[in-house]
Amino acid sequence: MPSSKFEPNDDIFDFVIKKANGLKGIADTSLEIIPNQCIQPKEQRLDKSQIDNQESIPTIDLSNFDDLNVEKSIQEAANKWGFFQIINHGIPIEVLEDLKEAGHKFFELPAEEKVKYYKENAGADESVLLYWSAIGVKDEKVLEWRDSIKHGCNLENDSNLWPPQTR
Repeated sequence: MPSSKFEPNDDIFDFVIKKANGLKGIADTSLEIIPNQCIQPKEQRLDKSQIDNQESIPTIDLSNFDDLNVEKSIQEAANKWGFFQIINHGIPIEVLEDLKEAGHKFFELPAEEKVKYYKENAGADESVLLYWSAIGVKDEKVLEWRDSIKHGCNLENDSNLWPPQTR
């Protein structure tokens, strides 16, 4: 539940970002109208007539990871689609389920707890955690419908700095 109720005349950026309610905080309220800052302008929306329904999301098989075609497939999928599905990666399903559960636990935290992990910018040497919401570039005019956390990798054990829900 968000730390405060969002009202239509409130500063959405303050509510979502600075108070760490995130877009989930907006979704958890009983808004009847989506704020304009959350609506992509028509000229920037995907033109559904341009979609080839015969294509599907690329699936990349990592069972032969050393094959140069795997690298090429990843690059092509990232360039054309922006995402892809990986199979035969060797990560047990239990680990993937634990990861999803940890994410859910973090985003269910009260805003007052999540704001402790909020960072507007992370330095290149920071590897612990970055929690942000909605904005990829500071000057974006439209909020994307996403809240995110990022754990970097560090050779030292810095997991004691992570929120308990994501350790």
